Amino acid sequence: MITTVIFDMNGVITDDEEIHEIATKEVFEDIGFDLTSEKYREFCLGRTDLASFKDLFVAFGIKEGNMESLIAKKSQRYQILIQNNLKVYPGVLDLIISLSKKYTLALTSSSTFDEVYTVVNQLDIKHLFKTIVTSRDVKYGKPMPEPYLLTAERLEVNPENCLVIEDSENGVKSAKSAGMKCVAISNTEQPSRLIKADQIIDNYDIITDKFIQYF
Repeated sequence: MITTVIFDMNGVITDDEEIHEIATKEVFEDIGFDLTSEKYREFCLGRTDLASFKDLFVAFGIKEGNMESLIAKKSQRYQILIQNNLKVYPGVLDLIISLSKKYTLALTSSSTFDEVYTVVNQLDIKHLFKTIVTSRDVKYGKPMPEPYLLTAERLEVNPENCLVIEDSENGVKSAKSAGMKCVAISNTEQPSRLIKADQIIDNYDIITDKFIQYF
């Protein structure tokens, strides 16, 4: 029986993947590396900055720039860009409010602590989540199971009683490897990349109490 619903943030609540991409491209451009959209999607989508930046440095032999400084600059740039450009997906805020009346909610994001709290405070939804897990809380981010296992541990619930809402292939892999049910919404990826999810949807109206209890 599902007692807990866990939301990813970027691509699930916030329509801000483009802003993450812009901020990431700009900081890599500062060190002379051209991060194409294809490279961004391959290395960064649904992953922590630390993991994706590390892999980019190794894969392309990047020698310029300090990785920690680069991540900090990217986060700062994101927070500036999001102030006047924060968009959310249709229906998701109503869904969060509705589900909070019956289920325990949590937020599990690959974004940095500052990025996540900038968003939840701006949207005034922080109080609806019993716990929030960000990239600073884990050693191994998505697609590894640690983020979702930590969430369950903090909530003192069994993973099998949790339903995750994700948008990325890496996020789906993380949720499923943690032993949780997963609904993938095709906001940022093609459905063909989300087939490991228990269900793939294209809008939030589908998620009702009856839908959740199906799992």
